[in-house]
Amino acid sequence: MLRFALSRLVQGLIAALVIVSAVFFLARLNGDPATLLAPPDAGPEEIEALRAELGFDRPVLAQYLAFLGDLARGDLGTSTSYHVPVSELVVPAMGQTAQLALVAFILALVTGVLLGALAGSRADTRTDTSVRLLAVVGQSVPSFWLGMLLILLFAVNLNWLPAFGADGPSSLILPAVALAALPTAAIARLTRSTVIEVHHKDFTLYERAKGVSPHVLFGHVMRNASLPVVTLAGLQLGAMFSQTIVVENLFAWPGVGRLAIGAIGSKDFALVQGVVVINTLLFIALLFVVDLLYGVLDPRVRDQRTTVGA
Repeated sequence: MLRFALSRLVQGLIAALVIVSAVFFLARLNGDPATLLAPPDAGPEEIEALRAELGFDRPVLAQYLAFLGDLARGDLGTSTSYHVPVSELVVPAMGQTAQLALVAFILALVTGVLLGALAGSRADTRTDTSVRLLAVVGQSVPSFWLGMLLILLFAVNLNWLPAFGADGPSSLILPAVALAALPTAAIARLTRSTVIEVHHKDFTLYERAKGVSPHVLFGHVMRNASLPVVTLAGLQLGAMFSQTIVVENLFAWPGVGRLAIGAIGSKDFALVQGVVVINTLLFIALLFVVDLLYGVLDPRVRDQRTTVGA
């Protein structure tokens, strides 16, 4: 298991280096950063001074090496609009985003697995049809449109829940539901199809013929159906951190998504770059955790990947 974990860790670090490097160079394809950050009425001397202050007057390779060195020390640069280190802005905002994403993820995972298992165990029944219909609707409705409907119904008409801000646990409910709709539908559909597939496996038919109790049989089915669901759940959790941009701005949630939109509007180059880098590293870390869970749930996967890596 240790060898497997180290192998996946090295691959994750290589992927992180490639993606972070791509972020660095792609950010500079849009033109001179100093020109973009300077006020519209800035003259050549002011632009040159800003370029020297931000280090953009050095060769690109020197900037890249300095960027990697700063990143290794946890230095994401200084925000040009807030005039404070980017980490002081991103870390608190990431905490708010993580809170929203984790609540939405737990809601999506529990609801999606329960609905999918229910539909898969009762395939081709009215229950199965109802769950599939709900899943199609959940994957078709945009999160911002669903969010507006939730605000209109529960905040405006019924006045049950707050519509904006982060004033307490009740403020999490509406944005979490809006964010969880799509992953709930995706997890439910995959769980359903996987449960149906496992129900037709030889070992399931054998256990059913032996008269194994439904509860024990259900546990065996869900364990064997869990691998693809774990993969999808990990990907959905990572995607939630980017999908929160729309939801956070709709519900005025003080997270990274709202911070990024403000940074783009104010041309805060360092802050935008810092947000992208943090989201990228977080997504790779989540994929690493998913790989470890794969090895724990199914030793065959761990042994196969370790052999291939060797």
